[in-house]
Amino acid sequence: MTDRFAPTLRRLSYLAVLAQMLAAAASPLAPAFAETPDDLGQPAPEVPGNLAPDAVAITDATEIKKKLNELTIYGRYYDGEDWIEYHLADGRTAYFEKGCTYPGKWWVDQGEVCYAYPNYRDGAPNCFVMFIRPDGGIQFVAFGADNAPYVASSSTRTAPGNDAHLPLNGVSPCLSV
Repeated sequence: MTDRFAPTLRRLSYLAVLAQMLAAAASPLAPAFAETPDDLGQPAPEVPGNLAPDAVAITDATEIKKKLNELTIYGRYYDGEDWIEYHLADGRTAYFEKGCTYPGKWWVDQGEVCYAYPNYRDGAPNCFVMFIRPDGGIQFVAFGADNAPYVASSSTRTAPGNDAHLPLNGVSPCLSV
């Protein structure tokens, strides 16, 4: 294995263990002595404390697209900042935060939903593991510099179509942040 793939493989194995732990914790039929990461010779990952206990990781590209296509998400970051994002089926997106709308794109990469905007944070992509709650709510889990997962944001509501009437074309007149 080359060094350039090591962080990605580490993140994927971490994600797989995290998803198994969440599925086992949410299942009333989970066996009392299920395999743990320690049994497998791996450290037990921390589950983000504010992740809904009944949320399920969606990592299949088809399922992610099915959920997000033509959907507006009204969300809140972990720090309390509100945002809105409209997802078009063709991969375009409009992201609204702090009075500015940023046109961009979204895609699925290795089980994570990724976003990039030409004039927002230098166009750098941000990728998240998407979790769906039984009520249809969405939580986005990111990984810190130490690869520890944290809930970056959660939906406060969702609506079909471009419910917030966000502009889709052009470049945001807002300065890049």
